[in-house]
Amino acid sequence: MRFPGPTLNLRAAALAGGIAVACALGHQVGAAADSSMSIAVMGQQDAAWAGAPLGTSATESIGSAGCAITAVTMMLRYYGMDTDPGAFNAWLSANGGYAYDDQLIWDAVTRYSGGRVGFSGWLGPDLGAIQAELDAGRPVVAEVRLGANQHFVLLTGYATEGGILINDPWFADSVRFIDRYGDPAAGIVSIRTFMPADPGGARGHGRLSWLANAVAAVHLSQ
Repeated sequence: MRFPGPTLNLRAAALAGGIAVACALGHQVGAAADSSMSIAVMGQQDAAWAGAPLGTSATESIGSAGCAITAVTMMLRYYGMDTDPGAFNAWLSANGGYAYDDQLIWDAVTRYSGGRVGFSGWLGPDLGAIQAELDAGRPVVAEVRLGANQHFVLLTGYATEGGILINDPWFADSVRFIDRYGDPAAGIVSIRTFMPADPGGARGHGRLSWLANAVAAVHLSQ
């Protein structure tokens, strides 16, 4: 994600579909009980790392364009890794974790975690796949539309009334997807999934899904 400045104009139109979205997600999640993971929010604009160059870019910093690595960092911390966007960025920069200066190579997450968390798939905006991952206690990194920019957030669960819940690196907060990005079917561009080495020990204690096997062999990089 690249923003020309710190001020973002979120159009009211992006929120207009809220009621319809809630109904649509009702069909997606069925009668399932609320399911959410407790994942501490981290912001890409935190002063501790915001000013660090993103990869080898001469123009971008973690603060301006580090949404993807910040979303991944929150996911890694959920799985027990003691890290932050600054440390993750430094490792990626020194170990071939970026393409074209500052584009995250998603499979590098597997190397960075020493295999504790493996990149397992790059999928489209499949709400069924998202539900399966969240049911299994696995947070999902999602690419979304924010104005004219593309951005990454961490999907942390869903509620039967309210839909998908997210941690947003740009705003450093936790909100319902529909309250910021509207209809997930339109607002989610793609998703990245990750599998812990011990899936039976996932903190979400949810149902393990066939999805893990279906995408385990997929390794794509951005």
